[in-house]
Amino acid sequence: MHYRGLVKFFLWLPFAIWSSAPDEKFDIAAFRQKTEQNIRKRTLPNGLRVILMRQPSSPTIACYLKIGVGSANESFDQSGTAHFLEHLLFKGTENLGTLNYAKEKPYLEQIEADGERIDTLERTLLNPLLTAAERKSTEEKLSKLTRRLAMWQSAAQKFVISEEDSQAYSQAGQLGYNAYTTTDVTNYQIKLPSNRLEMWAELESARFLNPILREFYPERKVIKEERRMRYDSRPTSLLYELFLKTAFGMSPYGKPVIGFEKSMHRLRLGETRDFFKRNYIPSRMVIAIVGDLDFERSFAIIEKYFGRLKAQPTPEFPPTVYEPQRGRRIAWLEAKNSPAMIMGWARPPVTHADDRALEVLSRLLGEGQTSRLVNRLVIKDKIAGDVKVGSSTPGEKLDTQFTIFADVFDAANYSAVERAIDEELQKLRNDGPSAEELQKIKNRYVAELVHTLQQNAGLADTLSYYELILQDYGKMFTALEEIEQIDAAKIREVAQKYFKETTNTTVYIKPLDR
Repeated sequence: MHYRGLVKFFLWLPFAIWSSAPDEKFDIAAFRQKTEQNIRKRTLPNGLRVILMRQPSSPTIACYLKIGVGSANESFDQSGTAHFLEHLLFKGTENLGTLNYAKEKPYLEQIEADGERIDTLERTLLNPLLTAAERKSTEEKLSKLTRRLAMWQSAAQKFVISEEDSQAYSQAGQLGYNAYTTTDVTNYQIKLPSNRLEMWAELESARFLNPILREFYPERKVIKEERRMRYDSRPTSLLYELFLKTAFGMSPYGKPVIGFEKSMHRLRLGETRDFFKRNYIPSRMVIAIVGDLDFERSFAIIEKYFGRLKAQPTPEFPPTVYEPQRGRRIAWLEAKNSPAMIMGWARPPVTHADDRALEVLSRLLGEGQTSRLVNRLVIKDKIAGDVKVGSSTPGEKLDTQFTIFADVFDAANYSAVERAIDEELQKLRNDGPSAEELQKIKNRYVAELVHTLQQNAGLADTLSYYELILQDYGKMFTALEEIEQIDAAKIREVAQKYFKETTNTTVYIKPLDR
C-alpha cells in the first residue's frame, strides 16, 4: 500500500476531545486551536524543518525524520539507488560501526578502486561488438580483480561492528527503530525515552553528515536477493512492475522502488555517493518529534547537531516527464500463477483539488465487504477472491494512477470483471453514492483517527508527512473538514472526469501450466 493510504486523513483526536458519537460533527477550528498550543515549528538556517509536539503525559518521544527523496528522484540507469542508500546509511560513520577507522580506511579505498574497475569491466562485457580476444582479455582481468576485491573485503571486515547504532539504541530502550523508502520519501523512525533526544540527534545527524558506505558490494548482493524474494519469485509483484512500465513509461514513476534487476546489480559506489550528496540535503528534510519534551531545549539540541548539515541548492529533478495518455494501454505477463489483473486510470497529484474526492471514491469501491467492488466481484458474482483499490499509485507528488487490483478465479473471467467494474463506475457516474454510504466512510475516518493517532508515533508520522508532501503540517487539521464537504455530486463529477477508456492502463497475468 502506498504511504498516504495509511495516514493522509488521520487527525489526532484525544479521547478527552472526542466524547460525542462518531457521526456527530465537532468544531475543527476549536480542535486546531487547542492542539496547536502544543506544537512548534522552526526552520533551521540550512533549510531543515523541525516540528515539535508536546505530550507531557508520555515519558517517551517518537522521532521521525523524512527526506523528500525516493525512487522518483533516480534516473533509470540508477534505479534502486534510494532504497539501496536506505540500507547503506545504517552502516555507520568514521566513529560508528568500526573498531578503528584509520586502519580500516586504506582497505575501503582499495575496495572502492577495485570495485569501480570491476564494474567498468562488467559493463564493457555488455558490448556485443567485442572481439573474441577482447572478451577473453576482459574476462581474465575481471577474474583477477574479483579475487583481489574479496581479499580487501575480508581484511576490512575485521574492523566492522555490525549494527552498532541499533545496539546503542537498544541499550537506550528503543522501540520501532526502522526505515523505509517509497516512490517519494525515505523515512527513519524510532521511539525512545524522552531523555535520549540528544543521543538520537547526534546519531541521526551523523548518518547524513558523514556516512561511510562500507560493505557496499556485499550489501548490493543483499538487495539483489531482496529483489529476487519480493519480486522475481512473486508474479503479482512482477505484474505490478509491468503496470508501472506500461502506465508511466520512462517517467519517474515508471520503475519499482527496489529497482530493476539488471540495473541494481550495476549500481556503482561513486555514482551512489554522488546521488546521496546531491539529493539528501537539509531543505528536503523534515523532523517531527512528539512526546515529553521542552520546546526550547529540544530545538537547541536539534540545531546543535542537524545545523552541521550544510545548505545546498535543490538539484534538478529527473528531466523525463509523464506523457499524457491518448488511448488505452494493455499488457500481459505470462507466469505460473493464478489469474490477477490491475486496472489504472491517470489522475493528477495529491495537491489537486479532486484528491479528497478520489480518496473517498477509492473507499466506496474497495474498503470492506460492503464496498461496491468487493460486494459485487467477491460476494455476489464470485469471480474474484480479493479486490484492492488505491487512490494514488505508486506515488503522490507527480501525476499518478487510481488503481484497482483483482485476484481473479479464472482467466476466462477477465472480461466479466472488467464489465462489472465498468458497471459499478457507471452507477457512480450517473447517481453517485447514497448518503448512507458516504456517512459510513466519514464515520470510519473518525474511528481510524482515534485508534491510530492517539500515540506519539502516529502523530510524528502524520506531522512529518503533511509538512513534507503538502508543505504544511497544518493541512492535517482541515482534512476531515474537506472530507465532510464531499457529497454525491462531487463523486459523480470525478467519476465522469477520470474514469475514461482513453486514460486506462490494464495489465493481466496469463497463467502458464504449473
